[in-house]
Amino acid sequence: MDPALFTSLIVTITAFIGIWLIHVLKEDAGVIDFYWGPGFVVIGAVTWAFHGFQTSWHLAFMGAITLWATRLTWHLGRRHMSAETEDARYLKMRENGGPNYWWISLFKVFILQAFILWAVAAPVHVAMHEPVSENFNVALFALGMTLFVIGFVVETIADYQIEAEKMARQHTTSTPKLVGSGLWSRSRHPNYFGELVLWWGLGLSSFAMSASWVAFAGPGLLTLVMIGISIPLTEQWMERSRPGYKQYKAVTPMLIPAFVKPRGPAKQPVT
Repeated sequence: MDPALFTSLIVTITAFIGIWLIHVLKEDAGVIDFYWGPGFVVIGAVTWAFHGFQTSWHLAFMGAITLWATRLTWHLGRRHMSAETEDARYLKMRENGGPNYWWISLFKVFILQAFILWAVAAPVHVAMHEPVSENFNVALFALGMTLFVIGFVVETIADYQIEAEKMARQHTTSTPKLVGSGLWSRSRHPNYFGELVLWWGLGLSSFAMSASWVAFAGPGLLTLVMIGISIPLTEQWMERSRPGYKQYKAVTPMLIPAFVKPRGPAKQPVT
């Protein structure tokens, strides 16, 4: 294995083991959120340290990764700090895991996510591994960055809208309410949609720089994880805990926002 790839993998696994130790002390697996974004920046920095390419294209690419990671970490960290309990998905795993969950979680949650993060970072590995390709396509790189910006804006707006609803309603009722406007009225997961768009944009820009199809492996894996794991788990919990979610689910697209607002009660339970 290439030294940069091997080193970034070891660094990522080591970081997640350290986060696991914090989780054992705090009994809160949600602390993993604090490293998800920065983990990609660290991988880029490790690869850069080995290969040392410093063109404006590398700087622009890493700048985009850093911008995304900073915003996501701020959002997830703020959400985590304001939560009264552990994330419901991790809490359910803790309940099912019993007294041995503390060490089972090392492999089932933390090491697993370390490998996922490292694999999803394929565009970063590829873009920062080699000098810009002789067949570098500026237009393709720009298109990728445009998709990144679109996805970044969509994800940011979606996160803002649901947090604004939570803040506005947290002092008025103890019953979970529904968001009835904005992106959440057109997609059940507009934040995930934005995340996928920006990562496919990064994959495209990485491909433009390297001419390597491996750049698309990360966005592809992330798409599979979100559609196959993250969204189903989230929706199972929402159906159990939020009145009206099944009706909302019946009239609102899962991922790609509808251009025309769906008819009927399209309201998203505040998480």
